[in-house]
Amino acid sequence: MGTRDRCFGLVEMKILFVGPGLLPIPPKGWGGIEHLVWDMKLALTKLNHDVKIVNTTNPKEIIYEINNYRPDFVHVQYDDWVLLCPYIQYPCAISTHFAYIEQVEKMGDYKQRVFDHYPRVKPNIFALSDGIIKTYSGEGIPDKNLFLTPNGLDIDAYTFTDKPKYSDRSICIGKIEDRKKQYFLQSIDSLWFAGNIADNRFNQSKNYLGELPKTKIKTNLTDYGNLVLVSDGEVHPRVCTEALAAGLGVVVSESGIANLDLDKDFISVIPDSKINDIEYIEKHVIMNREYSINHRQEIRDYAKKFDWPEIFDKYYFPSIKEVIDEKLS
Repeated sequence: MGTRDRCFGLVEMKILFVGPGLLPIPPKGWGGIEHLVWDMKLALTKLNHDVKIVNTTNPKEIIYEINNYRPDFVHVQYDDWVLLCPYIQYPCAISTHFAYIEQVEKMGDYKQRVFDHYPRVKPNIFALSDGIIKTYSGEGIPDKNLFLTPNGLDIDAYTFTDKPKYSDRSICIGKIEDRKKQYFLQSIDSLWFAGNIADNRFNQSKNYLGELPKTKIKTNLTDYGNLVLVSDGEVHPRVCTEALAAGLGVVVSESGIANLDLDKDFISVIPDSKINDIEYIEKHVIMNREYSINHRQEIRDYAKKFDWPEIFDKYYFPSIKEVIDEKLS
């Protein structure tokens, strides 16, 4: 079997991830990309693939490590490295995790620094959502270079209980910042918060759990009734799939609905027109929680569609195979 057959578990692949180089992998605390890359490494290793992570801010070192490893596939997980892609001689794709990738008006200096290079480089893009594919397509990236590859997780790593310890509480997890509106949401008395603080308006004396390590999130998330994510910019927030794996319903703003089945009664969407209406949000948080605590197993079963083996077989491996085939053709 040749390189083009190294998918679908037929032959072990050598996969190299390029991280941002800004935090360690795995991270000691907060670090969305870093947690994702580490989780993917663990999941792929379980399937007998050989996975290497290069995590440095030195571009010459990145290229050296890639060439020394001789991978079957390179996945760049930080789109600030887009200008590095033409120098990678192996089959390669890049992903963005930039929160405002679908909202050009909110990009700020990211647009000129990163986004505007994509139409010139035209890299293969592993996009976390159809919305991201639409964004890049509108910038002239050919359809053959665009692949849908949603985020996954190891569902078995999340503790699940049918009867939550705090059935009258909802939880909001993530970096506490203006984008995710935790300061605004604090007036909801039944809502608790976890995350590192980057917004000094947030009142740490009210319903604050601190910056929970990932191990605690995996074991304790199931104690709550549902998860709340009200944000004005997201890609495919893994925290929603983590909540589903733990048996929680989710209340999410429109920017965070990527890859979710909105017909499910345990998924409640806050429309953009109501994102600043705290009474509306609180009402739907409570309604969702009351429904979700009685449908925990259904929620857990739904979460299985995001289990890494499912994501790999349906999206990731077929996309890698297409990139490899194109490179070899």
